[in-house]
Amino acid sequence: MKRYAFIMKIKPELRADYEKAHDEIWPDMAAAITESGIRNYSIYFRPDGTLFAYLEADDPAGCFARLARTEVNARWQKAMDRFFVKKDPQKVGADVEEIAEVFHID
Repeated sequence: MKRYAFIMKIKPELRADYEKAHDEIWPDMAAAITESGIRNYSIYFRPDGTLFAYLEADDPAGCFARLARTEVNARWQKAMDRFFVKKDPQKVGADVEEIAEVFHID
């Protein structure tokens, strides 16, 4: 299993709405995440709007590809799009920056 971390940025003033959306995640979206092979997925917020996300998967790139092919993910990305700060406003979804692991201890 591989650990994978990344950052994204949302508009800080929309934090409560972003959290509400995730508190009420659509059951079919949650199922699609799990079915893609993603496990132990968490998102953390900083006051400047930076989100730190962590997940575990055997093949993160494969999981993301499987998830991207689902209809529910397309709907979810469109619904979440209003939250993100991004370079290209025409792109749907977040600008994601992978973070390299430099230390781990069990």
